[in-house]
Amino acid sequence: MPSLCRLSTRLILLFSAALFFHQLDSATCSSAHADNSHDPVLSPADFTNSNNVSLALWSPEPAVNDAAIEGFFSQSGHTNNWAVLVCTSRFWFNYRHIANTLSIYHTVKRLGIPDSNIILMLSDDVACNARNHFPATVYNNAGRFLDLYGRNIEVDYRGYEVTVENFIRLLTGRHDPAVPRSKRLLTDDRSNILVYMTGHGGDEFLKFQDAEEISSYDIADAFGQMHEKKRYHELFFMIDTCQAASMYKQIYSPNILAAASALTGQNSYSHHLDPEIGVAVIDRFTYYNLETLEKLKSGDESTLSQLFGSYNRYAIASTPGIRTDLYPRGTGAALVTDFFGGVQNVQLTDTGYRLSPSLSSSPASRRLQLSKSGKSSPHNDKQLEAPPPEHRGRSRKSTAPRVHKDGRPALGPFLGGIAVFVGLAWVGVGGLKGKKESVNSGNSNPTRATGSR
Repeated sequence: MPSLCRLSTRLILLFSAALFFHQLDSATCSSAHADNSHDPVLSPADFTNSNNVSLALWSPEPAVNDAAIEGFFSQSGHTNNWAVLVCTSRFWFNYRHIANTLSIYHTVKRLGIPDSNIILMLSDDVACNARNHFPATVYNNAGRFLDLYGRNIEVDYRGYEVTVENFIRLLTGRHDPAVPRSKRLLTDDRSNILVYMTGHGGDEFLKFQDAEEISSYDIADAFGQMHEKKRYHELFFMIDTCQAASMYKQIYSPNILAAASALTGQNSYSHHLDPEIGVAVIDRFTYYNLETLEKLKSGDESTLSQLFGSYNRYAIASTPGIRTDLYPRGTGAALVTDFFGGVQNVQLTDTGYRLSPSLSSSPASRRLQLSKSGKSSPHNDKQLEAPPPEHRGRSRKSTAPRVHKDGRPALGPFLGGIAVFVGLAWVGVGGLKGKKESVNSGNSNPTRATGSR
């Protein structure tokens, strides 16, 4: 009977402790909810007008969500950049064509396109030619300010690998299984691609290695296959050769922009030569493009319209050709870095994001006010939490764990669990002890009885 009384007392104490912690936790959470009840309800317009991407992602309007995601990636809608740079000429006297290609290579790499997204095709290795007065180097200026060859370049197709077949296979993705990934154009429907070509050409053809030719129809059909296979988002075709504009005449696929060094019937000329090297070191069209491109930095807001506006046909000695009818976005809306630079869509923040219902009084109004004014918030309000469930346009019971007013987790459930564990252990130990005493008592009675006899 005493054991039963002790057990009942312990159970009552255990139940009382659990009830106390439950009431304490409920009171704390109710206080936090009451403080948060004064927050204004956010309307879809508040999410739409906010410049904060994180806030827009919580909007109850799907259109606002999609616009926020699309705008986060880039204004043009692409998520990655690739460059295909092709020199089709062999022999020492075509030194300038190698320099043209390597100059564009260094520019796009400096503006953010990594080597993994650049396919470089060089028909000849003039850097190691016996007639090169400066071995293992390639320069694009008579002052020799920059060695284009000796600064960590990665040539993907070299020498006799630069063929019409390999070029078309590269664009269309129809490779032999043995071709490594480093020689493949691994693009998708969100890729912006720069295709730059230089060499000797004529009316609707460009020579490869002085042994074969690629026609404007081949280029157009290759781009057509790329469009059908969703291998690009937007494509910029730039070519520096004689009668270069004839090479984009047959292109029919959408979202393609083209620029050429000379109109049909015009020649393309070199800019200057280096007396010590003995040959011309760069072509005029590429030289004047570099004058603009070398002034740009990653993230520059200069447009392609400004780049094309810088062309001077008297300085270039030919009339550059521009084709925009297949490019609906317009050159005024397209940035130069949309093709010559790399996408780096990262939002840097020095604080984390809390998903708690409340951090301070009226955080939603403060969040909207700060996002519209562009000012930074105090230290305690810098962290942006997600809008609470009641602000999302639908009512539902929150399954989030209870938190205190300052955002800390409630300790009630934790302490209640400890109390339950201790109580059960106490009851178990008490029961075992009582059982043991009962057994010992039962074993001792026969002994005393025998002894009394």
